[in-house]
Amino acid sequence: MKRLIVFLLMLCVAHLYVGFYKTRWAEDNKRVFFIKKYPSLQVEFVNLFASDADDKPLYQLSPLERAAVRDYCKYRLGIETDLKTQADLDACKER
Repeated sequence: MKRLIVFLLMLCVAHLYVGFYKTRWAEDNKRVFFIKKYPSLQVEFVNLFASDADDKPLYQLSPLERAAVRDYCKYRLGIETDLKTQADLDACKER
């Protein structure tokens, strides 16, 4: 019984601190796992920069894409930003 409780506790901690995103390369798509900088219930993230497509400038990102980039930057990179300038977006992209 104690092992089950310990296992469930470890599973909850892993859920809070482990995340992943999917790459969208033409020849090789895979999941990239990472340790989150902050705990959250969200496990799957979107990395808009892990693809063969050209990077969009900030003004071309939709509100949903901006939210996805903000979440990715915060939990994957530890950068909390409002994405008000192109430099904010570039800081998330270059890491």
